[in-house]
Amino acid sequence: MRTRARSRRWSAAAGTAVLAAAALGTPAVAEEEARARRCPASVSASSSVSGAASASASASASPSASAGGPAAGVPAPYAEPSAGAPAPVTPPVPGGTSPAPEAGGGACAPPSLPPPLMNLRHVTLGAAGGKPGARVRVTGAGFTPGAAVTVEGRAANAPTADRAQATADGRGAVAVELPVTDRATTGVLAYEGPAWSPPRGSAPAPYAVSAPDPGALTLTQAGAAVTLGAVAYGGGGAAPGRIGTVTVKDTRGGGGRWKLTATLTGFTGRDAAGAAGAVPSWTPSCRGGCTPGPAGQAGPEGAVLATGAAGTATVDAALTLTLPAYTPPGTYRALLTLTLAPL
Repeated sequence: MRTRARSRRWSAAAGTAVLAAAALGTPAVAEEEARARRCPASVSASSSVSGAASASASASASPSASAGGPAAGVPAPYAEPSAGAPAPVTPPVPGGTSPAPEAGGGACAPPSLPPPLMNLRHVTLGAAGGKPGARVRVTGAGFTPGAAVTVEGRAANAPTADRAQATADGRGAVAVELPVTDRATTGVLAYEGPAWSPPRGSAPAPYAVSAPDPGALTLTQAGAAVTLGAVAYGGGGAAPGRIGTVTVKDTRGGGGRWKLTATLTGFTGRDAAGAAGAVPSWTPSCRGGCTPGPAGQAGPEGAVLATGAAGTATVDAALTLTLPAYTPPGTYRALLTLTLAPL
């Protein structure tokens, strides 16, 4: 009877040792998770967990837990594994891949680094294009406050002759007018320092230089016919008239000039031979940026009515046809040709 009672007490003590060893596993695993978050080597973490399992097995197998071990219900202190304990080997996963980490395993995050600095410099143009010599307003932001900023025209990756200087205000903003005279300019950018560089310059804003207007040299005439007065039969005399107002417009620019000439040819009529002795003449006049030609006879060889430059001019001429005496009565016609040519 006495021996059996002792056996029961021994079993109870052994059961206490098993419970203590089982309780030991939880703080050990929690400690390993904390270590994993501090980025230890994977082998060291595995060895520690193996050690915890080994400690648990030793406690459950020891029959002297009640005599020399901790009291019932109190976990034994954690013991690091011996230096010679081998690290456990993770079994391979079919297919050659590593096993996926368990959820909540506290994966080690890489050390946080400061994010790279962003270049916020940019420019905006007041117009998307213009004629050569046009001034475009350039505004920018994101520059270093107080920094000297160069605003520059670009043709692909090469700078053009268009350039202006500005200083960034306290908020890093700039504003300047850039005269765009280089026809190769296809964009405008801005930068700090002696030359453009990606960290200190803006991207180019597109700008199109339009082809210059070549202008035109045009002529219009008031009316398509010139009517002369009548001459009494027998006495002969002058038949007066005017060629009508001729308007010349020169928008070519560049300092070009022009010349207006006239020819009078081909009298026709019931008795054209009777007008063979007729003498046409004129006296030119003009207003605007022009100079009238000299007075004189008008004929097939032509005469200068006026010369002028850019702008608008009006040209006229008093035309007189002097007929000999006894010119046969009738209606006579001639062809008046006006020619406007650049000089």
